[in-house]
Amino acid sequence: MRIQLPNQIETEFFHLENAIDAERIATKTGGQVYCWKTTGKSNWLEKRFSIVDVLGLVVMPRSLSDFIEMPDDENGE
Repeated sequence: MRIQLPNQIETEFFHLENAIDAERIATKTGGQVYCWKTTGKSNWLEKRFSIVDVLGLVVMPRSLSDFIEMPDDENGE
């Protein structure tokens, strides 16, 4: 599924069971797989594979930092 991240980067979102597809796209595009992590209302991206607190995977440019802050969930969501 295509998603638009708050920092204006458009990327693919992959569920954990599709990690092989995420890795394939990252290799093909020269990108890096990031885990979209969430706990409570907090969200962030981490440049590594993990299964703890992970919503899914996204492929981002390799040049970005290891940790990317994402907006917190709004009240009522």
